[in-house]
Parts: sequence; C-alpha cells; structure tokens
Amino acid sequence: MEKIKYNTLVFLTLIFVVSLHLAACNKSVDGNVSDPSKSRSFTPTNLSVKTSKDSAFFTWTAPLFSINNMTYTVDIATDTSFSSIVYSVVSDTMNAVATDSILQLNTPYYTRVRVNPYTILAASNYCVSTHSFKLLGFQFLKPIRDFDITPTSLLLNWYLNENTKGVTNVVVTPSGGVPTSVPVSASEVNAGSKSITGLVAGKKYELQLFAGKKSMGITSFTTQTIPSYNAIITAGVDSLAAAIAAAADGDVIGLNPGTYTLASATPILQKTITIRSVSNNPSDTKILSRELDLVGNGAGISLIGIDVSGNYSGTSYGTTFLQMFGDQTTISLPATFTNIKIDNCTIHDYSRCIIRGNYGTNANDFKIGNITINNSQIYNIDQVSTTGYYQFVLDKVQFNNISFTKSTFYNLGNGMISMSTQLAAPTLIPNINIDYCTFNNIGGSGKYLLLDAKANLLNYNLSNSIFANTPINGTLNTAAFRSTGVGNIFTFSNNNYFKFTSSIGGLDLVLTGLLQANDITNDLGWSPSTTNFSLAALPSSNSIFSASSNNGTIGDPRWAY
Repeated sequence: MEKIKYNTLVFLTLIFVVSLHLAACNKSVDGNVSDPSKSRSFTPTNLSVKTSKDSAFFTWTAPLFSINNMTYTVDIATDTSFSSIVYSVVSDTMNAVATDSILQLNTPYYTRVRVNPYTILAASNYCVSTHSFKLLGFQFLKPIRDFDITPTSLLLNWYLNENTKGVTNVVVTPSGGVPTSVPVSASEVNAGSKSITGLVAGKKYELQLFAGKKSMGITSFTTQTIPSYNAIITAGVDSLAAAIAAAADGDVIGLNPGTYTLASATPILQKTITIRSVSNNPSDTKILSRELDLVGNGAGISLIGIDVSGNYSGTSYGTTFLQMFGDQTTISLPATFTNIKIDNCTIHDYSRCIIRGNYGTNANDFKIGNITINNSQIYNIDQVSTTGYYQFVLDKVQFNNISFTKSTFYNLGNGMISMSTQLAAPTLIPNINIDYCTFNNIGGSGKYLLLDAKANLLNYNLSNSIFANTPINGTLNTAAFRSTGVGNIFTFSNNNYFKFTSSIGGLDLVLTGLLQANDITNDLGWSPSTTNFSLAALPSSNSIFSASSNNGTIGDPRWAY
C-alpha cells in the first residue's frame, strides 16, 4: 500500500515538473510558436504543412513527455487569431490531411495543433504554424483566349482526361456578387466545352469547374465592353486620315471591314483617340500605314481589332509603326503623352521599329503613362537588323508601365526595349511586365535581347512565356539584359526557352541578375521560320501544359489548343 502511494506521488510530481517546464517554453520552434494564453503540459512541436495540388498534409513532433492513447486536434483558420476556424480534425497519429473538398483554392490558411485532454491532464499549448499555406488545385481548364469572350458570354474549354469525365457544373462568381452554379450536360462533358451566357458587359468574374465537390480548375476573366462610336467610316468611301484629323479628344472612330491607306506620316495632335474595327476582327479590317505620330501634350492612341501593315508601295522611307514627337515642327520639344494601347491587333512589316520615342533633347523630356500590348501579333520588323534600333526605343521617355500580355512576337531584329539614357529619379518606379507571350526568331546587332535599362530605376517581370531561336541573324550581347540600377527587382519565372543563344548555334544567353524560378528548357521543335506556334500536336504530358504560375499552359494562349 505504501509502495502504491509512493509511485502515485512520483507520477504527480513528474507531471507538475513537466508542466512548469513546458509552460515556460513559448518561443518559436522551427517556424512554429506555442500559444502563451494556454500554458498546458505535453505541447507538440515542429508543425509543418506540405501541399499538393488538391491536399494539405500536416505533420508534427510528439511532445517530449508523451503517453499512449494521446490524441491531437488540428485547427485550420483563415486568420492568425483563429477566430475563423473552417475545419478541425482529431488525430491519434502525428499527421492529418485536408483536401480541396474542404478548403477553398487560392485562399491563405493558417494551422495549429494541440494535445487533447487525457485522464488527469489538461489540453496542451497550441503549436501554431507561423506561415500560411494555400491549395492551387488541379488546373484542367484550357487557357481562356480573348476571342472566347464577348460582352455577355464565355466559351469555356477544358482538357479531356479521366478526372474531367466526371465534370458536373461550373460556378461563376461576379466581382462583389453572388456565385451561380451552371450545370454541365453529358454532351458538354464529352466535348470538354461549355458556353456560359447571361453575363454582364465589362464585368470581372471568377470561374471554377467542378466534378462533384472536386475542383477541376479555377480562373478569372473580364467580359468585353460594348463600344460606342463618335464616327463610323467605310473604306473606299471615307478617308481615315480626314477622320483622324477631325476627331476630338476622346473620340472613338469605328472602321467597317475593308482596307484603309495612310500613305504619309499621320499626326495625332494633342489628343487621345481610339481607332477600332466594328467587327473586332483584324483579318477583315486593315490599315496600310507608313507611320502614326503622337504629337504634343495629351497625345495618345488605342488601336483595337485592326491589322496594321507597313508593307506597301508609296514610300522608300524607312517605316516605323508609331513615333512620339514634341511638336510638328520642333519634334524634340518636351511633351507629356497619355497612353498607347494595342489590343487584338496584328502589326507587321515595318523596316525600323515598333515604337520610337527618343527625340527629346534632354532626358525626361518625353513622359507617358502606360504602353500596353494585349492579345496581338507583331512580326516582320527590321528583320535584317541593320538600323540599330531596338523594337521599343524609349531612351528619353519616362513611363509608368509597359505591359505585354497574351501576345506573339516573331521575326524581329535587334533587342526588345531600350531605355539606356540615364533619366532623373522618378517619383514612382516604372514597371515592365511581360506575361503569357510567345517569342521566336528575334534579336541581333549585338544588342541586349530583353532590355537595356542602364542604371535607371525599374521593376521588371517576365513570366509564363516562351522564347526560341535567338538571334534572327548576327549576334547578341551575351547578357540578355543590362540593368545596373540600385534596388531594381528583376524576375524571370515560369518561362520556357530553347535555342536561346547569343549567336546562331552558339552559347546560351546569360540570365545572371534575374531572379529565376520554375523555368524549363523544353525544345518544342520550332525553327527560325516557324510562324504557327500551336501546341495542339504535343502530348498532354508535355511540361509546357503545366509550367505556368497557375499550373496551366505558358505562352500566348492563342496557340494553346
């Protein structure tokens, strides 16, 4: 009897000592912290989270003084205070799992674990993960191409495989609105395609494809706006040059299908205008243009749904698609332009460059807001690489943002962007963003292929794109870019590049200085003469279809399928 009392006393004393010891250990342990508001015995440690596309796996280390039949509770919450717990699970092992049938995709979550009360022992401290995690989910949706979107509808496509045989519905959520579940019929499942109607023009939506409770992909898109026109003209009847001259600031000129000619350099004088095809189809609405000129303060242009070509008889002068001038007579005068927007266009066969804006006498003489190219194809520009121009000559232009998205560039000479004149420090650091683009047969004349920024301040991001076959002829600088500005942030991620060399068949271009992540070097078999970049013939297992930052296809989406 005395021995039993003695053993019980020793056990209780041990519990008391361990409690005091663990109650004092509330510091971070391998990225985890215990909850100081609950000083309890037997606290687990080393909580970690590993994720796959559709699952999160939690593991932890048993407390130092563990006993048999001990159980644990894992909590998952959307906030660090755990006031919004979305899921809890009890485990009798040191691991647990949560799937996308429980957790929302692309949503940050936090987790914690504790030992549950057992016999005379109270619940332990929580061991809390200090880092969030999220599930990206399976991505069986094909990229949404801009021509799949209208003001009121979307044509959605997905890959056919064992997983998507069970597709049941699509959940469509307007920004700030209520989700709507749209059923998918058996015939639509077999086709891997669903037309979604009844949408609102100019509205952003999030969309998720489901097979029961299992997510098959998630994406977002914005419906097209419905244009209104200040004038609509017809080829062979009306003069485009006259319509541009007569347009007021902010006007939209609509072009009926046909071919329009601008035989001389055409000024857009101190106003911002839009020229767009009524059909929104560049294959049936064309402009033969030697040059468009933005002239003076307030000048800017949007071109939408048009084919613009510099390949026509009428001038022997070297042609540039777009130039920026300070004044019609004194072109180097300072000027502040508005924006340049190119959307759903093809621009081709110019002998000098795409945009030239280096006429200012002094650095920073020219200023512009945004230069945007989206859903467009640009090709056959300065193919012989003898003029010395970069494709975008912005050496004396202070810009806010340059954005190239979902576009294709091929058969281009020299380098892409030049801003090599040292500019004054900007109030806002400018940004260059290149995303989901395809490049083939580009570069030459010893230029920096991607960018020459000298010591200018700049943030640069190039992602989800494909590069092949450099240079078009001659050589390139062995470095893909130059940037010596202190504090610049340059990223190169989720790209595929092959035959990416400083001379044809030579050494690879150097990407030192770019923050690189998740890049691949998958040779897609393109030659310098390739102009059809369709990926449809590739096996579905090709890494190109899952290499993007959202686990989807990289490059210009028009070629994805």
